[in-house]
Amino acid sequence: MPHNGLQNERTALAWQRTALALLVAAAVTARLTYDRLGPAAVIVSAAGVTACCWVFWHGRARYRQRNAPGTDSPLRGGRSALALTVAVVAVACLELLGLADPW
Repeated sequence: MPHNGLQNERTALAWQRTALALLVAAAVTARLTYDRLGPAAVIVSAAGVTACCWVFWHGRARYRQRNAPGTDSPLRGGRSALALTVAVVAVACLELLGLADPW
């Protein structure tokens, strides 16, 4: 049964905003730490961008499934939250490495 109301749309938009914020954070972090870390900054940022795409896609898929007639169970399992968490931690670690003094 399709869900009426705006809850599903607000949730989908929130996931999209989160994915775009992650994309910007990964790009800015790569830009700021490339001089210090080199290709490692690009690799970690590429992982962040990949997770961003996953979160964006999964949010859209959940939105479509929730609005499809005859479906009751949305996509579940926490994979989007896990991908988002891993990407945020990776970007944060990259920034911390970029700020650390070389020993």
